[in-house]
Parts: sequence; C-alpha cells; structure tokens
Amino acid sequence: MSSRGPGTVLLTTKLAPPTPRAGAVPRRDLLARLDAGLEARLTVVVAAAGWGKSTLLAQWMAESGRARFAWVSLDEHDDDPGRFWLYVVAALQRAEPERLGELLELVREPGVAVAEEVLPLLVNGLAGLERPLVLVLDDFHSIRDEAIHTTLGYLLDRLPAGAHVAVAGRTEPPLRLGRRRALGDLSEIRGDRLAFSRSETESLLNGVHGLGLMPDQVARVQERVEGWAAGLQLAALSLKDGPDHAAILDGPNAGRKDFLLDFLWEEVVLRQDRETRHVLMRTAILTRLCGPLCDAVTERPGTAAILADLARANLFTVALDDTGTWYRYHHLFGELLARRLVRLAPDLVPDLHRRASSWYAAEGMMLEAIDHAISAGDVHYAADEIHRHWDALYSEGHAATLLRWLERLPRDVVVGNPALGLLGAGMARVLGRLEDAERWLATAEQAPDRATPNSLGSTVRSSVLLVRSAHAGALGRIPEAVDRARDAVAIEAATGGPALLRAEYFLGSQLFWSDDPGESEELLRRFLREAREPPVRVCWALALLSLLATDRGGAREGEELARRAVELSVQHNLEQHSPNAMTRVALAMALLALGDDAAAHAESRRGLTMANRGRDVAEITHALLALGLARARVGATADAADALVRVRELLASREVPRCARLAGGLQAELGSEPVQLPEVALGEPLTDAELRVLRLLPTDLTYGDLAGVLFLSKNTVRTHAQRIRRKLGASSRTETVVRARELGLL
Repeated sequence: MSSRGPGTVLLTTKLAPPTPRAGAVPRRDLLARLDAGLEARLTVVVAAAGWGKSTLLAQWMAESGRARFAWVSLDEHDDDPGRFWLYVVAALQRAEPERLGELLELVREPGVAVAEEVLPLLVNGLAGLERPLVLVLDDFHSIRDEAIHTTLGYLLDRLPAGAHVAVAGRTEPPLRLGRRRALGDLSEIRGDRLAFSRSETESLLNGVHGLGLMPDQVARVQERVEGWAAGLQLAALSLKDGPDHAAILDGPNAGRKDFLLDFLWEEVVLRQDRETRHVLMRTAILTRLCGPLCDAVTERPGTAAILADLARANLFTVALDDTGTWYRYHHLFGELLARRLVRLAPDLVPDLHRRASSWYAAEGMMLEAIDHAISAGDVHYAADEIHRHWDALYSEGHAATLLRWLERLPRDVVVGNPALGLLGAGMARVLGRLEDAERWLATAEQAPDRATPNSLGSTVRSSVLLVRSAHAGALGRIPEAVDRARDAVAIEAATGGPALLRAEYFLGSQLFWSDDPGESEELLRRFLREAREPPVRVCWALALLSLLATDRGGAREGEELARRAVELSVQHNLEQHSPNAMTRVALAMALLALGDDAAAHAESRRGLTMANRGRDVAEITHALLALGLARARVGATADAADALVRVRELLASREVPRCARLAGGLQAELGSEPVQLPEVALGEPLTDAELRVLRLLPTDLTYGDLAGVLFLSKNTVRTHAQRIRRKLGASSRTETVVRARELGLL
C-alpha cells in the first residue's frame, strides 16, 4: 500500500483482481465474447451474487492476449466522486504510467472539476494506444452517486479507440445503456449467459472436485441450481461429504437457494474447528481481510494462516494478491456471516467495529478508522477524529464522505461540538449544497457561546461570524460579508492574540472585494507581519496585496508579490488548490500591466480553472475579468465580450464593488456598445427548450457537452442558460439548480 499522510491510503489490493483459484473452470465461450466486445466502448456483466462475475473478469485479465487491464474493486466507501476517481486514475496510471503523468496528483486536489479538468487529460493520455486497454469496475452496484454516473458516462462518450470499460455488478448500471445498445457500442453478459453449461458443470463437479458423477447426475445438478456458480460450488461440497449422491440429488430441497445457504452455514461454517469459526464470525464486519487486522479484531494471533487455509480449500475466501496478504470473503458468504453475527451475537458487533477502527487508525488509514468508529457507536471519538483529520481528508477530495459522516452523527453530538457544524457548512458549500450549508451554520449557532480552541475564532460566536462572512463573500454578498467580519473583529479585540489577526485577515479580504484598498491593505500587511497561519492564507494575502499594488500603478511590486505567492504554493504542494486561484489572477493582472499579454492570458485561464473548483462568485468573476482583459489585449475581442457577458450574469443580483468597477474597465477596453443580457422578466415561465437545458444543469457536463447531447449550438445552449438564470433570479449554475429544485422544476 502507499499513503499520502493521514488522508487516503490507496489500498493496492483494490487495484488487483481476485487471484484465480487453481483448477477453476475456464469459461471459453464467455472469454471469446468478452474479447469480441472490445470493439465497443462498454461491456456490462450483470447478475445476482454468486454468478461468477468477478471470477470471469479475472480469468479474462489473466488469459486475454489482446488487451491490457486496469482493475478497481469497488465497495460502498467508494460512493464518493473524489475517492472513486482517485482509484480509477490510480488503476489506469499503473497500466499506463508514461501516458498519464501526474494525473493522480491533480485528481487529489479538492474541488477539482472531474469532467472539465481530469477527464480531458485522461482521454488525451489514452489516445493512440497500441493495444486495447480495459478498465474493469467490479461491484459497480456499490456506486449510487449520480455525479459518478454522469462523469463516467462523459468518459465513455469520449473514450479513444482502444480504450474500453467493463462494468460488473448486481444491478443495471445507469449509463444510458439503451442509447449505447442502439449505437452498437455495448457488449452485455447477463445471468442467463453466466449460467454454467452442462459441460462446464461436469468439469467443475468431476474435474475440479473429483466427484465421479454419472452424466445424468451432472445434468440433475445443473438443472436444479440452473447453472448458478455458487450453487454448484455448494452442491459439490454437499455431494463430496455425502456418500449417497442419489438421496442428495433427489431430495425435496436440492437446488433451493435458501436450502443451499443453510447448507453453507451448517456444512461449511459449523464444520470448521472452533478457532476457524471464531475467526469467520468476528471478521464478518470487514470488507477486506489481512492477518494483522484479523488478529486485532478477533484478539487471536495466527489468523493469516487460517485465511490462507480457507482460500486454499476454496471455502469462499478469495485471495486479493499474489503474496497471500489480503483476502475477502465471497460476497454471498460474507453476507451470510454478517447476518448470522447480528442474529447470534448483536452485542458483539460494536466492539468488533471498535477494534477494527483502532487497527486502521494505528495504520494511518483514517477513512476506514472513522467509518468503523461510527459503526461502533463511538460517535464522540469519531467526531474528534473527523475534526482532527478533516483538512487532510478534504485535501484528498473527500468532501462528500466528510459530509456523509457528519450526517450520520447524532444531532446532540454535532450541537455539542460547534466546530462540526462549521465544518459541515464548509463542506456543503464546497459541494454546491447552499441550503445544507445554511442548515449546518444554524446548527453551530445553537451551541452555547464558549471558547473553541483550534477554530477560526476564539469563541463559538466569533467562529460562526467568520464562516458566515466567508459564506456571504463566496455568494457575492460583500457588504454583508464585511459586516460579519467586523462583528467578529469586535469580539476578538477584547482578548487579542492570534484569533484577532485571523479575524482581521477575514475583514481585510472582504474589504478588498468592497473596493476599500486602504483599510484592506493595512489589515493584510499586519497579518503577514505578525500571524503564524497556514500557507494557503499567506498565499491569499500576498495575492490580494499584489492586486492592490498593481491597481495603484506598482506593477513590478505586484508581480513580485504574486510570484512569491506562487512560489510558496509550489513549496507546500498547493499549486492546484482552489483557494490559490487568486495567486494566478494576481500574476495575470500584473503581467497585463507590464505588457506581457500572452503570459497574462495563460495565467488568467489557469486562475479561472482553479476558481471554478472553489465555487466562489467573487473569485470566479475576478478571474473572468482578468481573462476578458487578456483576451481583449491579444485580439480575441469576441471571446472577451463573451467573458464580460458571463461577468454581468454573475453580478446581476450580487454586490461585489471591485468586480463591478473592473467590469467597466473591460467594457472600456472593448470600446464597443455595452454587451446586453437577454431581456427576460423574473418569474417568466420557462420555455420547453429552456426546460430541456435546465434538466441537464445538475450534471457536470459543460455547455459544449450539453450542446452535443441536445443537438444545439454551444451559443444557443448558453443563451438558454442565461435566460433560465434571469427568470429564476439566480446568478450561477449552482444557484440555478438550487432555485429550480425549490420551485419543483427539477
């Protein structure tokens, strides 16, 4: 395994298929069908548990001479866009390290736009493959997040020749299969095709298990279990242990799934020695198994040998690597063990989760540690660990997981720890869930006003005010943001110390947006002189001071401050961090003042990409203004005018004085008639065409992508989007979606 601090530890076993069992029956017809399906972009293998989906794809990976493979074994913890794409990119990078370069570092960045930033680089990196490359997504039914489905669909639509995705799961993947089927871009293998044929059944029962059954007996087994792979394995174990084959084959329960599961319990689990039964039952809470982890959970040494014995005996334990270190139970077997554990020893379950949590925490695997802690009911410990590690986890792209954990905590725990409410507000805003952000802030405000160490402010009230200031600023409500920050400064002024400098930093930032350069510069310079704050805040302060210096004619000073900010961000691996968008914008504005228009254009584009990740209206608007000015200077006046239209859309119902002034400057730079927005009235009904566009706005598709889906020009889609925003009284795509949901339009 490899790690990047206390955040995500990439489990390399998730990037490898189950190790093929010795003597497994080769599925020649199905393997040929999989190879033939490489002409399409997508293969789906769909069937219930126990039909051999993973085994088939693992055989394909081991035996195919045509293709190379990247494998991801998914589980419920991967139902988070950040974690999902982290593993997908890691798997593909293992297969194509030369082509995909530093893509893994990009996908780790918080707020990174997968469709706009990651997937284009991924598609370009996979172009020109000499041999087919197959990305296998096993157990895809674990993924329910619509954003993942949408972005995977985006990738499928753009895969270059030679690249292929194979999805295996228990349910139909929501990947527009009807459309892909109609286009001949889909290969499918379902339960009926996965059923073992008569000859394959004979190979399993007589060849692998050595039962010596007669042809008619093989036929009866095959018919009773209808070719179900797990049922055949269970039947083989039953027949191996029963001398009277005829009695077993002709019994009234032969072939019934519930009977076979009872047999699995009675004849597989209960027939193990006491030590093995102890291990099986107590490790049922785990999705992956290794000796040290199982030793900790069972409080017994030597479990690695038991796991190896179970795998060698084909007792529904699957090796996940070639070293015999990591295993998992067959899904059907694991579910059976988990249900029996809850039924027979419910009081033991929390303690088992607690032991697993402790082991994962000691290994620095905090995602798993916190998840098991919540399952154990150790909500106060989980809350402390979430608060301690949220920054690292957020930086790894796990905002959705953090918010999901907070929602699993009891309300009294969150109210009693206002830092969690503030964290919930921050994560909700990052994810574009503005109503949820307000709800979390309201929860934090319910806590008694007391000292809050390791928070933004020294008290609950001060911390809430600072978060509300940042929240209002991000939404473009700058006067409100200034007022909130001033109130926080007034609270902190009574005690002084680091919290006062931090509050003044927030106030100085909002005064910058309010176009009050004097007080803003004074506060930000004092912050840089005296504060000992995280590098991201230092970079931000340097960027704003750079812009103020350029404003007053000090372009050289502005460039120097901006380059200091860029250098600091590089030193601390913050180059792609969305809050550092303003460092690139500041450098672009200084370069424009110095006449280096081409370099300014490149920096402003980079700044806009980063600003879009953070969803801060003021930052996005400023980045657009820098880009518009740069476009005008390099002669791309139509594109500059387009940037100005977008700026005015953002400012239509917002108050960001600095950006309003700069918008006038961009208009003067263009030297043409003022760019007009479409004339529509607030509250006017949406047209059918606008409703079709609105339904796609919650996705990660760009306007260009929407144009392709709707068979419209990009400009037409953008015009519809502008009119929708005006009619709904929204200023951004995210706010449009929120407002449309409030009105029942989505």
